[in-house]
Amino acid sequence: MRHLCYLLAALFAAGLLLGCADDNPLNRQAVSGRITLDGVPLDQGTIEFSPQAKGSTSSGALIKDGNYEIEELKGLPPGEYLVRIFSAEAEQGPPPEGPPGPMTGPPPKERIPAAYSTESDKVVKVTEGEPAVFNFDIKSE
Repeated sequence: MRHLCYLLAALFAAGLLLGCADDNPLNRQAVSGRITLDGVPLDQGTIEFSPQAKGSTSSGALIKDGNYEIEELKGLPPGEYLVRIFSAEAEQGPPPEGPPGPMTGPPPKERIPAAYSTESDKVVKVTEGEPAVFNFDIKSE
């Protein structure tokens, strides 16, 4: 009987340990910040964080009213990341008439200069236990 009690206690303890498994195995950090274009909060767009180290995790977020936020479980593990920001001009005028179909006409114009978008060399460093807040004040070309 005593052995059965020890066995049950050991199984219970093992169950507790398994139940406490790390829910953030990559040690992701929440990331947030503010983005302005010519001193005005960027109304809409996207921000991408691409890892400098091979095999690491990338992430990104939508920008709304100058702010972006990536929650911890979708955030970035500690390391260095290349940042790219994009924001196409909003379409003007009424939507086209008729049934939906393929896009016609030129694609929307990118408002973010290449130095922050397609040709960006902006790198940020995410450090464990430190706030990952990255603000960008972009000037038009």
